[in-house]
Amino acid sequence: MSINQTKFTHEQVAIIWDFYVTKSIAESASQKRRISDYGHSQFPWKEMLTVAELQNNNVKILLANSINKTLENYDLTVIEGKGDNKHNKAIEIDEPKIVCLTPYTIADEEPPKARVGEAESALTHIRNSFAHGNTYFFDNGNVLFEDKDIRGTITARIILKQQTLLDWISLIDKEQKYYVLRDVSKKD
Repeated sequence: MSINQTKFTHEQVAIIWDFYVTKSIAESASQKRRISDYGHSQFPWKEMLTVAELQNNNVKILLANSINKTLENYDLTVIEGKGDNKHNKAIEIDEPKIVCLTPYTIADEEPPKARVGEAESALTHIRNSFAHGNTYFFDNGNVLFEDKDIRGTITARIILKQQTLLDWISLIDKEQKYYVLRDVSKKD
C-alpha cells in the first residue's frame, strides 16, 4: 500500500515527505539540509539503529558496485532461479534490515573510502525510494524501501518499522527546530 493508506495522519505524511524528500540530506536534494542545521556535528547513527530496533547483523552498507549476493544472504532477493526458471520469491518482511551501497572513492593503492557516512547513505536511499515510488508499506507495520541506479540495478533494500520514520525525525530534529511531532501515535 502507499503511505497515504497507512495509519499515519495527513500531518505525519507531510512531515515524513518534507524530511525524507523535500529537505533531504541527500546531495541530490535542491533544498537540502545538513546535519548541522539540526544542531548536530554528525548523525546519531548508533541511536538511529537502536530506535529502529536494527541489530548490527542486519545492517550491511557496502563500498561496492553490486549488492546482489548480499541481498540474497539477507533474504532480500525477490526473484530466484535462472533463465526460464526465474520466478518471484517472497521475502521476509518482519525484521528490520538495511542492505545498501554507499558512494566511495578509490585512489592509487589505497583501499576504498566512503564519501558519506552510513546514516547519510541510508537516508539518501530512503529519499530516492520515496521520490521514485519504490516504497512498499505492509499491514504488519513495516515498510520496504528499494532504490535502483539509472540502469535499474538494485542499490538498496531497506526494511524498517513505519514508526521508525517518525522516530528518526524526532531523534535528528530533537529540538523540534523544523518538525513538531505533537502526537506520534497513528490515526484511528
